[in-house]
Amino acid sequence: MLFTRFWFLTAIVTLIKFVVSEDDFIPPNSWENKEFKKTIEVSNSFTTENLELTIINIDSEPVTQYFLPIPTELLPKISMFTAAYMSEESFIQCMLVPGVHTLADGTQVSYGVIQFEAPVAPGEEIALLAKIHLAVTGTPFPEEIGMDDTQSLALEVNRYPISPYLSKTVSVDVAGAEDFIELTPAQSDDEAGILLTGQFKYGPFHNVPPFTSSWAKVSYPVDYPLITVTDLKRDIWISHWGHTAEFQEYYEIKNQGAKLKNGFSRVEFMKRVQRTEGKGGNFIGVLGLAMTENSTDPYVTDKVGKVSSVMREEDKLLLKPRFPVFGGWAYNFTVGWTNTLEDFLHTSNTEQDAFVIALPVLNGPPDTIYRNAEVSVILPEGAEVIDVGSPLPFANATVTREYSYFDLADGHAKLTFYYSNLISELGSGELVVKYKLNANSLYQKALYISYYVFGALMTVFVLINLNLNIK
Repeated sequence: MLFTRFWFLTAIVTLIKFVVSEDDFIPPNSWENKEFKKTIEVSNSFTTENLELTIINIDSEPVTQYFLPIPTELLPKISMFTAAYMSEESFIQCMLVPGVHTLADGTQVSYGVIQFEAPVAPGEEIALLAKIHLAVTGTPFPEEIGMDDTQSLALEVNRYPISPYLSKTVSVDVAGAEDFIELTPAQSDDEAGILLTGQFKYGPFHNVPPFTSSWAKVSYPVDYPLITVTDLKRDIWISHWGHTAEFQEYYEIKNQGAKLKNGFSRVEFMKRVQRTEGKGGNFIGVLGLAMTENSTDPYVTDKVGKVSSVMREEDKLLLKPRFPVFGGWAYNFTVGWTNTLEDFLHTSNTEQDAFVIALPVLNGPPDTIYRNAEVSVILPEGAEVIDVGSPLPFANATVTREYSYFDLADGHAKLTFYYSNLISELGSGELVVKYKLNANSLYQKALYISYYVFGALMTVFVLINLNLNIK
């Protein structure tokens, strides 16, 4: 319940920070895991790891850091890493350490670090919750299937939650699917997984030494498409004259599911749709696109032209692509809508002619991975940027100029943030921009246009009344 209600507050404070670390770093043996339970959720197009920890400081001195090993290859794919105390609604600062340590089986790990605000005294016991969102999912198994076959994914998991500390009791659950099959035989009966209702369980194991690992591959059925936005270009135009915020998004999406083994057949596809009443399947038949609340004038276009197979349900568009998007197939389109500026804009109480606008980072389809997202806020002409704030870590940010209709001066200030490996659950985060726009700047364009129109009319008047006759 704690993460469900307050996970985004945690994201603002404790999202990814990188700190310097030496190679082959092994944390001090300061902790003992009294209990370590790891649950891997596979019910979405991305993977979520929930960690329940009860830890004891076995050092002779107070300790402020707890280390969680993470496979190095997964480090760039982490969308969010959060931690909190189990007993209270209090969150803890987290960071990622990119240094590499090689385990006995050749696995390279880096570390997630939980940084306590106050030192933990020797012998003190703490109960923690940690959560890691990964912009990855299982791989199709097999890679190609028939049009009527059920898609399955294979995910590589460790039978033990890797820890640099001695663990008294540990277990690993893989949850979120109707069935599971262990593809990698266990070396002993004790390590073999147990199939339960809706989950596959390893353990409990007792007195597990530090850095113990035993990798297994588990497959599970997935009867839905794996939507990945390979590129998103999101532009938000702010207009004080029109009192509007205009959203325009260009999507390039790809279905990362299993590919068709025998190619596409329209006849077989229609038979399947009639037989299943359009339910299930690893193809994108209808794409739900979330918009901001109270939006108006929505539209959808693609490379061909306007897409007419669109239906609106409250603040969501249901888009039917021109063709079903099966595994390995791609589709691109542009969607746009308009909101009144009052839905997002606030006047600053501390500075004159200053405004604060808070805009969602993402809208778009649910249960989606965003590999690359370019989010731009285009301010009114003459606006001066004071400060910006992003709830998510970005790879880069730029401030450029954008020119639009009747821009006669310096154009619009355009703030662009570049994100990578996001998940749709982060979309509710708000991008905050504080800027100054005085009355002179607000009316400057109108005065410029009036000046040039008046000049043009006077020129026409003079030319009409000019007598060029030769007597």
